[in-house]
Amino acid sequence: MSLQQPLKVGQSFRGVMDKDCQFRVMIKEIRRREKQAITGYWFNIIEAAGCRFLHGPIEAAGNKNTEDHRLALIAGDMRPEDIAGFWPEAAGYPLAGEEARPIIDYIADLDGKNVELVVPLRNRALPVRWVSFEDSREYPIYAASIYPEILKAVQGISFRCILDVGCGSGNLLQAFRDLYPQAYFYGVDISPDNVEAAGEKGFAHVCEGDAQSLDKLFAEEILFDLIIFCGVLNRQIMDAETASTILKKSIKLLAPRGHILITGYSSCHFAARDLAGMGLTVMKKSIPENIFRTYDEFYLRQLYLAQKE
Repeated sequence: MSLQQPLKVGQSFRGVMDKDCQFRVMIKEIRRREKQAITGYWFNIIEAAGCRFLHGPIEAAGNKNTEDHRLALIAGDMRPEDIAGFWPEAAGYPLAGEEARPIIDYIADLDGKNVELVVPLRNRALPVRWVSFEDSREYPIYAASIYPEILKAVQGISFRCILDVGCGSGNLLQAFRDLYPQAYFYGVDISPDNVEAAGEKGFAHVCEGDAQSLDKLFAEEILFDLIIFCGVLNRQIMDAETASTILKKSIKLLAPRGHILITGYSSCHFAARDLAGMGLTVMKKSIPENIFRTYDEFYLRQLYLAQKE
């Protein structure tokens, strides 16, 4: 295929010798169109390959079929707060049906360090409160869909001392211990029932406490190679100011070149630029192959892995 020939509608990037070039050609063609006013029940922002897209049930002018439009190239500058809440309005270049397929395939094949899913604030539901995490309805989702992705994300990273903040009953620590029995494991959880359950699994260094007290819970000489926030620094759990305070305290507990991993059941409070502003080098932002999957089943989308500079 000549690099001068843009992909036809519905043609996949797979098998194309220079898929990056083909992507750029297609984006250039899309930008030649007249931008449209678009709205929808909700929008997310996807940043990939130097482009920004709206993702969601998009209603374009003259077309109310949201199955035809679920992706649009953003026109101009747009901040997450510009499309916060429900039924936001924006301007862009809607991609209908099979026209979006090659772009979706391209983004899904990118590395997670090059794709970020930014979720504007729209759900202000009250925080979740768990007594025993193993008895919660979310636990099977964590066990099947979240823990395996965390273990995959840290492959190749050297660590001996791990802290799981909001460790629940110690299930993620147990998954780590099965793979890294030589490591030292620490945990913090606000629920005494969870702490007791983690102790029964043999974790002697899991303590009861609030994540905001991390600086008081551990001796100054203890520095961690990996600190995990799985489902803690998330909108369903706490407000942004509290999350920021906890993260800043945790960075002080990191060993030189140590890593922080942030993910969870609901949307993360932080974006890559926030982590970079705290002196962290972002190594991973998302799981691209999950971003475009439907919500009929749970698919983890955001996963941030960052290293202390």
